[in-house]
Amino acid sequence: MKEEPFYPCQECKVGFLHRDHAFFFTVQDGQPICVPDFPAWVCDLCGRCEYNSAALTELQAMLETDRRSRRKPHQSRKIADQDHTSASVDPQQQP
Repeated sequence: MKEEPFYPCQECKVGFLHRDHAFFFTVQDGQPICVPDFPAWVCDLCGRCEYNSAALTELQAMLETDRRSRRKPHQSRKIADQDHTSASVDPQQQP
């Protein structure tokens, strides 16, 4: 059986970080984002929490995708869509 990796805690210097889950909270665009049971490394002695970097990358990608899908599409008018019936296009005619 493969033994689970552990790392020394950089906070207390005595405990070890083990794979676990923790509550993750952040604010993005003024909106709170709460994720229970987020993958993390937690110290068995002081409780320091370091979030899993792969999970953070995945969460950031999901939040960016959601942000882009909520944006209003840019309303640019193309020249072909404009009404040219009232405008004079005769170059000989001066305003």
